[in-house]
Amino acid sequence: MRYLSGDAQHIGSRQYQQDCYGFSDANNLEFFAHGGLLAVLCDGMGGMEHGDRASQAAVRTLLDAYALKTPGESIPDALERSVQEANRRVLTLARELGSEGGVGTTLVAVVLHGDSMHFISVGDSGLFLVSGGQLQVVNRPHVYANLLDQAVARGAMSRQQAENHPERESLTSFIGVPTLHEIDRNMEPWPLRQGDTILLASDGMFKTLPIDEIEACLTGHPQSWPSVLVDRTLAKDLPSQDNVTVLSMTMAENSLPAWVPFPEGSVFALASSAGTEKTGSLGRISSWRGGRRLWVLAALLFLVDAGLIAWIYFSR
Repeated sequence: MRYLSGDAQHIGSRQYQQDCYGFSDANNLEFFAHGGLLAVLCDGMGGMEHGDRASQAAVRTLLDAYALKTPGESIPDALERSVQEANRRVLTLARELGSEGGVGTTLVAVVLHGDSMHFISVGDSGLFLVSGGQLQVVNRPHVYANLLDQAVARGAMSRQQAENHPERESLTSFIGVPTLHEIDRNMEPWPLRQGDTILLASDGMFKTLPIDEIEACLTGHPQSWPSVLVDRTLAKDLPSQDNVTVLSMTMAENSLPAWVPFPEGSVFALASSAGTEKTGSLGRISSWRGGRRLWVLAALLFLVDAGLIAWIYFSR
């Protein structure tokens, strides 16, 4: 099975980039066979200290922990273990920074394996499935609004009171709490079809763009969707625009060749930009390393050809 990835990121109008993301190494074919392709996005909590450090630590830890998956460990178990490890790392980071209880980040991760996906999320970063031209929200945000809506259902408060509650968007679960009571994930494989695309997004995108505008951006090649969505978000020109990050993972069509190189912009390493670039700096380094390998291969082929020509010439 072949997958194509895309990514785009912008700092918005904030002083710090607190979004961080990464992909696993799709070139490790032995691991890929049982571990699939992993993408993770973390959004450091701006209302707390060191949100950028928290998101970077969580992404790096989750990637490293998931890379320890064995063929005998299921993908859901590996994801849950990795999230717990990321949570412990952020808690340790908080103690190291002297901010215990004050460092946190959201996390959403997805693994594509064969013709299915597994996901896990903590907090309110978004996971979307685009299939047959239809956009579907996959994960459930961990926000106080869930409790308010339950109160409305019980008749304990009115719908208007719930909608206007000042804490409605407050997180009830995030990476950086002593115990993770709320984790959203699927235990059985979620089937996908060729051409389906998964989108991971920080709330800087989907809290700025209404659903109809998001759907309007989903035209053309899916690898372009992250950049289009980020551009559409920035076009709103909001004075308080949050950091915005969008990742895409697409199941390739059968018409593609057996081996599909990941294009410029696809990254398999930690990426978090402190400036206003759309892609993370480490992602560009990763892409350059891939390009350098191609140049080395081309040089070797040239030398082989040159040697063959010389042998033919001098042996005449």
